[in-house]
Amino acid sequence: MEKRLKFATAILNFSARKGGAERYLVDLCTRMAKDGHEVHVYAEHWDEEIPNIFLHKVNTIPFPKSLRLLSFAIKATKQMDEGNYDITLGVGNTLKADILQPHGGVHWAWFWRSLEAYENPIIWIIKFLGRILSPHQWISGYIEGTPYRRKNFDKIVAISDMVKEDVIKWYKVPEDRIEVVYNGVDIERFNPKNRKYREIIRTKHGIGNEFVILFVSNNFRMKGLKFLIKALAKIKKDGGPSLKLIILGRDNNRTYLRLAKRLEFYHDLIFVGSTHEIEKYYGASDLMVHPTFYDACSLSVLEALASGLPVITTSSNGVSRIIRDKSEGIVISTPKEIDKLAESIKFFLDSEILTESLKTTRKVAEKYSIERNWLEIKRIFNNHYVK
Repeated sequence: MEKRLKFATAILNFSARKGGAERYLVDLCTRMAKDGHEVHVYAEHWDEEIPNIFLHKVNTIPFPKSLRLLSFAIKATKQMDEGNYDITLGVGNTLKADILQPHGGVHWAWFWRSLEAYENPIIWIIKFLGRILSPHQWISGYIEGTPYRRKNFDKIVAISDMVKEDVIKWYKVPEDRIEVVYNGVDIERFNPKNRKYREIIRTKHGIGNEFVILFVSNNFRMKGLKFLIKALAKIKKDGGPSLKLIILGRDNNRTYLRLAKRLEFYHDLIFVGSTHEIEKYYGASDLMVHPTFYDACSLSVLEALASGLPVITTSSNGVSRIIRDKSEGIVISTPKEIDKLAESIKFFLDSEILTESLKTTRKVAEKYSIERNWLEIKRIFNNHYVK
């Protein structure tokens, strides 16, 4: 982009220590500012000021959560409207924007797929009724859907082909108004070279030469941890080799410890919690399993691929479309397929297959670097401005 653009975006928490959308916007805005553009961010909170980025406070109604989201959407949209910007970017929390990039995917697609995590039909009904009667769900859907219904956008940037399909299905957006740009991964930080930390991390957690599976999430239920534990317990019961499961992320682990104890897999679970050295854990692991019920485009899967790990995930993960079967990983239809999940894990226990996958996983991830993502987004911004 040769012209100095006046750019704005909005997010509740402008912080690299939060979720995927937050980290992405911090990186994007930093790059735009370094390129010489005038960058404005509308947020309720931020960690620290970043050079050449103008931060604008958006005061919200703090409680309940639904009114916090709605008041932010209304006020941030109004403030951006008053700024006379060349380009505005929305990530799903404003009522309009020139470019929409829904990082969470489509709310109602998530709504239905996430309910699949509840196996007991009575609990499913209770959860369904609780959600359908929740103002938070309807307000979240209203905020996300308003730009689509009112056609208050120029272009949609879907972060995976799955998200594109969901946008078309739920909001009837013409296909030619959607462009797919997959998430980008830091291929320097996440690299097979991190295997140099293998012995250090394993020794720290009392692991020897066992085959190590990595699970990364802050939402254990949504990402299918229960079904992964069941699959690993099945492998052990059937006389399989010694396996260890490292779990990274913040969530209540009591339910899963009880399950593992009942299935006699208790001593093979390692709950680490949050870590700022996640790349070292990729280096210490042999396989990543991410049996999610819904992910727009899991960044942790891209990080694993960049680190040389094959990945087992589900077709409800947008990033699954870039994984070739039994090459970079295996894609199953649902976490509930315990037998299929167990068989997929056993496939990668073969050392020759694992070694071969190291070559292909890294090559795939290199096609989806954060630099490539930045160049694609710059092109889209430039095309919008020219129009």
